[in-house]
Amino acid sequence: MSLDSCVRFGVIGCGTISYWTHLRILPRLRGVRLVAIADPDEAALARGRSLVDVRCHRDPQELLEAPDVDAVVVAAPPLAHASLASAALRASKHLYLEKPLATCVEDARRLAVDAADAGVTAVVGFHRRVHPTYQRARFLLDAGAIGRVRGVHTVFAEPSPAEGLPAWKRRRDSGGGVLLDLAVHHLDLLRWMLGREMGVDDCALSSTTTEHDGALLRLRADDGVDVQGRFSFRDGPADVIEFFGERGTLRVDRHRSSADCRIPRRWGYGTRRRWDLGAIEDLRWRVEKIVRPSVEPSFRRALQAFVARLRAPLGTSDDLAGVADGVRTVEIVAEAEALSGAIVG
Repeated sequence: MSLDSCVRFGVIGCGTISYWTHLRILPRLRGVRLVAIADPDEAALARGRSLVDVRCHRDPQELLEAPDVDAVVVAAPPLAHASLASAALRASKHLYLEKPLATCVEDARRLAVDAADAGVTAVVGFHRRVHPTYQRARFLLDAGAIGRVRGVHTVFAEPSPAEGLPAWKRRRDSGGGVLLDLAVHHLDLLRWMLGREMGVDDCALSSTTTEHDGALLRLRADDGVDVQGRFSFRDGPADVIEFFGERGTLRVDRHRSSADCRIPRRWGYGTRRRWDLGAIEDLRWRVEKIVRPSVEPSFRRALQAFVARLRAPLGTSDDLAGVADGVRTVEIVAEAEALSGAIVG
């Protein structure tokens, strides 16, 4: 695809995530033309149609067979991810697949084979890799700001009453539960930020109002770094990863848009903040955050990076997650579920 060409997109799945992100962002990206959307749910398709004046399909396969579609975003419920992604790859469409890659290891690994054979670009929507806060935190870790990391605490909670959850989120066999819905974000971030592989030491799952709506997770990186995680649909909102190093700590809080680095005081007891102005681009984003406190920049940045890779694949460098990254997160979830004694159909 040449630099002066326009990438023609289709979106499969017009639910909440597409309605608030993909269908609003794609028409505004340079070098992109949204040409079609698809969803078997007429109500979801109607909501999508209310945002964009493009061709609509009830059958996703019709969209995939369309010759005027170069790339697709798959944002259907997780149970359909693997089959729709495989169909997109067989149709030689470039693929941006929302997480998780699949709901089971077998489907994830099969999809990886399909992606390797397809000869197209395929990425998984772990968009937080391109969030300014996490990118700055990774820079600080790589620069040795807190020394060698020895331990990590991570918490991700999105309070979601059972009646407010879509049906598929309430049951694990349809792709629900906090491990597939929330934890995979942090699992991917930890692998990316630490540059280490993860294994599971222990896991406890709870099902208070919906299946697997809480999880306590103990992981260990291949260099011995201990990771403790808490994930919940019941706790108050939190999205924090805290790294404990030999020379300090780094607390990354998405809701506060902060990467707070603490190191020992020069004189006396206690700690002080390690001031870090960050990149100019980060400063511009922080100004925008003041004006629009709920702005979430990573969806746009991830789609921009995907488009940039399609338009100039040679020499392009980005932090997008590949299919292999998606496979590994599903494998870690399966390891955790096995240790918890959960039986997943």
